Amino acid sequence: MWFRRFGWFRVALFSMLLGGLWRLDGYCAWLSLRGYRVGTTDSFLERRFWDVFPSECIRFWPSYLRKSQDIAFFLERTAPVLVKTRMTGFGTFLTNMDLLSPWLLVEWRGQVWCLSREGRMWNTADEDARIEGLNIPEKPLWRIRTDSAEGNEAPVPKGVFPFLFSVEGIERFLEGFGKSSWFGYVEDVTVDRRGGADIFTLRCVRGKRTLTILIQKNPQGWQELNTALEHILERLWREGGDHLIDATYEDRVVVGELSAGAGEGSSK
Repeated sequence: MWFRRFGWFRVALFSMLLGGLWRLDGYCAWLSLRGYRVGTTDSFLERRFWDVFPSECIRFWPSYLRKSQDIAFFLERTAPVLVKTRMTGFGTFLTNMDLLSPWLLVEWRGQVWCLSREGRMWNTADEDARIEGLNIPEKPLWRIRTDSAEGNEAPVPKGVFPFLFSVEGIERFLEGFGKSSWFGYVEDVTVDRRGGADIFTLRCVRGKRTLTILIQKNPQGWQELNTALEHILERLWREGGDHLIDATYEDRVVVGELSAGAGEGSSK
């Protein structure tokens, strides 16, 4: 029976210890927040952080160990930032708030969005997500098509949220063609799915001439295709007129002249 009495003694001793610590904190506030630093170059973000900082954590900092995750989630959901918090000492913390860099300009469901390399997107018209100093690319505009009917889709998301499509296909595409001399003439790129694979429709504008390029090939063949496109586009720019360049075939590139008002697949 002695071990049972000893077990109750340990519980009582532990309770007395906690009570003593609590009373000690009441006298000298030794569990109050001792220091906090916000690492950001944007004063607006710092003000937003302190607006949502829980005041009770100033009096009792251990509770912030859990609530810091909720704050980071809220800030990343409402502003294009990455938030990381770490404890630097007893009762001292550091929160770094790094702005996301707009990578692409995306048109989706009739609205224009910024997309970061981390795969997060936000509406350029959203006042809450608009941060000064962000270098937003002007072109090309990436148009994302969806199979669902507009009326059957869920409400358009607000704030900052993960990109609803894979960025890997776009990354591979840019690795293959983004640094090409002709890519600077691309005004917009439409991304669609056909036969289980991505198809890219590029609209290149030079002066009054427009060239439309369709690309749906295995990435392993993009280097060879890029070389062929450089020669084809240079010749077509000299010849004049609007053309459709269909590079979706495995063994050839088909060039057709577009009549006024003609769209994809229309050639003569």
